[in-house]
Amino acid sequence: MVDAADPRWIAGADVLDHLVDGAARTGADAIEVVRDGAALLLRRNDVLVRVRPAADAAVAEREVHLAGVLAAAGVPVTELVAPDGQPLAVGSCVVTAWRWAEAPGASTPADLGHLARTLRECTADVALTVPVLDPIEAALGAVAHLPDDDPEAAFVRIHAASLAGAWADAASDDPLGRAVVHGDLHAGNVVASPSGVLLTDLELAGAGPSSYDAAPAVVAQVRYGADDADLDAFLAAFGADPRGWTGFATFTAVYELWVTAWAVGVRHQDPSWAREAARRVATLRDGAEEPWTLH
Repeated sequence: MVDAADPRWIAGADVLDHLVDGAARTGADAIEVVRDGAALLLRRNDVLVRVRPAADAAVAEREVHLAGVLAAAGVPVTELVAPDGQPLAVGSCVVTAWRWAEAPGASTPADLGHLARTLRECTADVALTVPVLDPIEAALGAVAHLPDDDPEAAFVRIHAASLAGAWADAASDDPLGRAVVHGDLHAGNVVASPSGVLLTDLELAGAGPSSYDAAPAVVAQVRYGADDADLDAFLAAFGADPRGWTGFATFTAVYELWVTAWAVGVRHQDPSWAREAARRVATLRDGAEEPWTLH
């Protein structure tokens, strides 16, 4: 439960009051908390806001820019509300506002594979106009608020340094080429809409190796116990199977680093998240064979 005195709540509610017609502020029950993690997601009617600390303004600016580039390239992406004025600086926070799209059902692995293929096929020509995908830097950023002597954060930093060179080599040699890559393509980062499945949560997206968008589907099978059929469906829709290329092992290792760093960075918000962060670190650092869970 988000405290009504939380600056993120106050900023998000203020933006929703201005953007949702006729919706006078009536308290916490008028606004839905969709998710609270690295960013706070709040919704009222058909508008969703993503609220971050002002220090993350560059991340918000990146999302707004990429949403426009992807929409212009024909990639299905969630719509910005009043894009010309975004992101919005409100108090100690930065806010982006998106059109909420909802339809019955959920996305499928084939939907995800199709979105990844659409990115690869539609954005190769615009990749030079967007920031570079850098999951190593993103992993380091996820734990930047933790002290040097924190053992889990220290592992993330050491592991990131060990993967940096291999990532750079593989990213420059992807047989599927370079395009705009989502960077964290899983079911929680897409939404079903009446017009089809849309990409959302673009905070990691950028120009990079197209094969990297297949890494989450492979990690889902290896670490989270997803069905083999789910991976098969993703790869069929993706139109390629990068697992036969030697550099792809680096991509899966880097994606595992990212989701581990994210878990470590938000572990303070829930005891179950802290346990999951410890589980992921133990798996990568110590070779513990424990299945990961999603939150």
